[in-house]
Amino acid sequence: MSRAHRALRRCLAAYALVVASAAPASPARAQPPPAAVPGAPPEPPATAPASPASPTSTDEALARAKALFQEGNELRKIGDFQRALELYLRSRQVVASVPNTLNAAFCLDQLGRYDEALELYETLLTELRAELGEPERRSVASAIATLRARIGSVVVSSNVDGLVLIDGRSRGRLPLAGPVRLLPGDHTLRVVKDGWHTFERILTVRVAETTSVDAKLDPLASTGRLKIEDERLVGADLTIDGALIGQLPWEGALAPGPHFYSVRKGNFGSAPREASVIAGQLAVATVEAGPLGEEVRVVAQPLSAELTINGVPVGKGQWRGALPLGRHTFEAHEPGYFARTLRATVDRTTTGDIVLPLAIDDAHPRWGRRVGIFRLEATGGYAFASSLESDAERSCESYSCSGISRPSGVLAGVRGSYQFPIGAAIELTAGYLSLRTTLDRSLDATYAAPGGGNGRLPIRYSFHDDIGMAGVTVIVGGSYYYGLSSWLDVGGALGLGVVLAEMSDEVTGTASDAERTVGVAVQNAGRAVRAAAPFAMPELRLRLKLGRLSASAGLGVGFFLVDGPPLETGNTYVVGAAECDAAHPTVDCAPGKKVVFEELAHGTFTMFFPNVSVGYRF
Repeated sequence: MSRAHRALRRCLAAYALVVASAAPASPARAQPPPAAVPGAPPEPPATAPASPASPTSTDEALARAKALFQEGNELRKIGDFQRALELYLRSRQVVASVPNTLNAAFCLDQLGRYDEALELYETLLTELRAELGEPERRSVASAIATLRARIGSVVVSSNVDGLVLIDGRSRGRLPLAGPVRLLPGDHTLRVVKDGWHTFERILTVRVAETTSVDAKLDPLASTGRLKIEDERLVGADLTIDGALIGQLPWEGALAPGPHFYSVRKGNFGSAPREASVIAGQLAVATVEAGPLGEEVRVVAQPLSAELTINGVPVGKGQWRGALPLGRHTFEAHEPGYFARTLRATVDRTTTGDIVLPLAIDDAHPRWGRRVGIFRLEATGGYAFASSLESDAERSCESYSCSGISRPSGVLAGVRGSYQFPIGAAIELTAGYLSLRTTLDRSLDATYAAPGGGNGRLPIRYSFHDDIGMAGVTVIVGGSYYYGLSSWLDVGGALGLGVVLAEMSDEVTGTASDAERTVGVAVQNAGRAVRAAAPFAMPELRLRLKLGRLSASAGLGVGFFLVDGPPLETGNTYVVGAAECDAAHPTVDCAPGKKVVFEELAHGTFTMFFPNVSVGYRF
């Protein structure tokens, strides 16, 4: 908090306490401490506006101003600065006082509308100067200096005494008394005068800089006349092309062509309507009015975009005003951008800005010769198949199998793509694939009894297989996306890939007969075999675009095209056996046997790959 801010807070707080403690029941104006200056806002005043000094003010007006002020305080305390601001400003319209002026300035500051906050602080030193002591005046002046460092300004000159509108808000009639203070950024400037063409320009304001604009207006070569009247709205304010031009009933000369108008009388009025003026003729326009909501601002981004409300063109960039309660349609369009439509319901609580940001249409001729787009994405998902079609799994046709799990794992990697102007793209993906499956199988067999006696003896082999393939994956392919909207694409891709895989089968098991069960060992079980597994993978994708960032969801189907290599498994031997008794042979006497000998690691199979991706467009 700056020294000036701390001084303003202490001085005005002390001043408020003195006034409050001595406040008479008679209509004296008591001043509470102000809302904070920008930088470190103190608690805004909670005392309502006191009785106006003007003898023409009525008790009803004072009560109304106080009620609005107190309603604003309740909203401010819960952080609803926008609605609180509306109530403070309405309180000022009824009875202007230091408390409601300061609280309105505080809310404007909290909303980042520093230029408008500055205007109200300056009002304290002009219209309400007599109600502030000298220390308070110096502190407010310091706060004003701080605010001026946050904003810029524009000096408008012209060859006519037209009305100046900036961002749809009237800023006075030319010649202006001084520069117009504005927040840094782009603003829409219009200068309007009857009988002259309207001047319009988008200007850029920078912090602590003054921009000069010479608005040259040309006289109209021809005019037509427009008449607007409504018996219910006699005396209502009439706005034509964004400028307050008079009151109903009204008749005047305008340039030939379309114009938009609206009327307002208190809390009753109309949405913008369109009237066509014909040279040398009189056009009569009607009014459709109803209860109005609070003032809103409709903003198109960029400001050069044409804006319409309920199908009525209302100029470029911004429109400010009150709309009848109910549902309205807002549209913005600009060559080189995707059009944007927003439907919203206006009620008693609707305030603030209604923003319509437009996304750039890269395919539009406005941007000249198009270049491709490079995108880098991280992708990953769950890979699964019904079977790897390995010999171990196929053996279930003759073996007794159980505990078969679905092959599953992950496929993750990084995908780079270059999208050509026509929408097609080439892609290269590097990643890692892992798939595993398990099963239990058993086989009844026989072996020759030792010494040639007793013929062949029965034996049951039971195996547990843990089959896996994993390795670096490379996919080369292409894709094509179709834009459903400015933020959503649907597309497809086809890739040819190869997995540089290590494949293995960790086989463990037992051998048993009617008397004993012993373990078995399979020669070279679990030894990895390296081979390339080629596959093709078509894919469907849905992509959400968030500026340069994107998020995608897809479903790929991988078709592995050739059988894998045979595993290097050899004979199966019993282990941990007792000494073989030839006179009474058991499983301990079983010799090595090619039971699971050199089985294929996998066959031709199909893999499914649901996945998600996040990316960045360069």
